[in-house]
Amino acid sequence: MFHRILVGVDDSKAARQALARAVELVEAGHGRLGLLSSAPPAPPVAAAGPVVLPISRERLQEDLLKWAERNVEEAARQVPEEIPITKLVTQGRPGAALLKEARTGCWDLVVVGQSHRRHRLLRSVGQWLGRRIGVPVLVVHEDESAPRRERRAGLLPQPRRDRRRQPKVA
Repeated sequence: MFHRILVGVDDSKAARQALARAVELVEAGHGRLGLLSSAPPAPPVAAAGPVVLPISRERLQEDLLKWAERNVEEAARQVPEEIPITKLVTQGRPGAALLKEARTGCWDLVVVGQSHRRHRLLRSVGQWLGRRIGVPVLVVHEDESAPRRERRAGLLPQPRRDRRRQPKVA
């Protein structure tokens, strides 16, 4: 059983589903839950392209840190009161933050969510972590409505187009 589970949380549906799965596992093992959210680094230049943002880089970094804090607090509200939690807010890339905490903490399992909207060329955080840390990584995939997924996979017939030509009216 897993007694100490670290979960990467943010404001995505995939992260909420990962948290729900981690809560189930912690309840089964009577363990502890770690909630980690990392504020990504602010871009080096706030003005990219023809648009200049009316915010400084420092202010943007503060807002990102507040966002990460809100993620952890919202996730903590979703956890039953009888489960002990550890709240962790960091700065930097989320994958690197999870990797650092998994290596320094005493975690038995790391749980992350993966959105179905990821571009195929981008690796998921779960895959990236799985190659680098010595603890198991559980990747919880975001639920998606079955008809869209099956249609994309070619399992459902595509809407038919009428291939017959319309008669010309003279």
